[in-house]
Amino acid sequence: MRPSFLFVASALALAACAPVDGADIPRSSEPRACFLVQQVTSFRSDGRQRVYVRTIGDEVFRLDAIACPGLETNFQIGLEPGLGSSSRLCQGDTVRLIARGYTSDVQSCPARVGPHLTEAEVAALPARDRP
Repeated sequence: MRPSFLFVASALALAACAPVDGADIPRSSEPRACFLVQQVTSFRSDGRQRVYVRTIGDEVFRLDAIACPGLETNFQIGLEPGLGSSSRLCQGDTVRLIARGYTSDVQSCPARVGPHLTEAEVAALPARDRP
């Protein structure tokens, strides 16, 4: 029985050295854009599944919500970082969007932190979508 155990252990060790898809893709040296939840000063929704938030530093980030109806009627939102996360949210992180409308109950839906928008990208948004 011992030789078969060694064979399995050797095969597992070799498999661990095998190339992985995407392993040779160079990682970006650019740091991910981040913001702190408590620094969000305003928000706007495009009425579909995107929410734009502005921070104290006048930075604008896009949040891509998933299955979150009625975003256009919300007057308050909250952001709850994913399990085990701090209040620092970075591009690509998941977050729970907690929204409250004038006549609707509090809703919660998952969202992903999208890119940090440049000044030109913010200016290109329709006025109703700019936070």
